[in-house]
Amino acid sequence: LVGRRICKLRHEHRISQEELAAMLNNFHSPITRDVVANWEIGRTEVPAYCIQLIACLLEEKVADILPALSFEEIIVSQTMETSGSRRQNCQPA
Repeated sequence: LVGRRICKLRHEHRISQEELAAMLNNFHSPITRDVVANWEIGRTEVPAYCIQLIACLLEEKVADILPALSFEEIIVSQTMETSGSRRQNCQPA
């Protein structure tokens, strides 16, 4: 869901995946076009620090990128993390 929102905002700002990756690299974030593409199709999760940077770069609010979760969804997510069913994804270098 986060990746799809980033894709939508990126298109609204007429920025390519490669341009977004280059913008993130200006902040010493090791992001490539392929990484952005993987976020957008949901193959990997977007690291929290990238969400903040993307919001700033696109002059958007972090809340515009993050999904609005209900209390029940938060509980389910925490339960999944505790049980170890969440996989490790893109980490900062």
